[in-house]
Formats: sequence, structure tokens, C-alpha cells
Amino acid sequence: MSVTKSLNIQGISIISFDDAVKTAFMEVSQSIDHIFNVEVISLSCTVRDNQVYEYIADTKIYFKVDSERKKSNETDRN
Repeated sequence: MSVTKSLNIQGISIISFDDAVKTAFMEVSQSIDHIFNVEVISLSCTVRDNQVYEYIADTKIYFKVDSERKKSNETDRN
């Protein structure tokens, strides 16, 4: 049996939309394993002084729940 979860994450970059998406992924991948999909929900920018200041990517990051770790923890408790 496989279980997946998702997180809504906002990546922000002063470089590009692409970098904003990569930033969101890289931050989450530091603490979450088994990521298999990043869905870009929306893109937007903040503007200051009539220029693009930040690129914002709202993402949904999908990952598989580590069922082996769960089983291992249940065994340890018994």
C-alpha cells in the first residue's frame, strides 16, 4: 500500500520564476524524502519602483510516506 502527501510551498527568488520553483523544492528536500512531483500552482511578482522585485512560485510538492520507517517505529514500541 502506498500513501502520498503534499505540501503547499511558496518559493521566492529575485532571479526568475524557475529559480523560485527550484528554491521551494530545495528547501523542502532538505527535510522530506521521496519527493516525486512538484506542481506549479501559480506564478506572480512583487513590483517596487516600477520594476519586478521578486518572482513568486506557489507550488504543491508531493512525496511518498515512508511506510518502512513507520513499521520500524511500531516494532520499536513493542
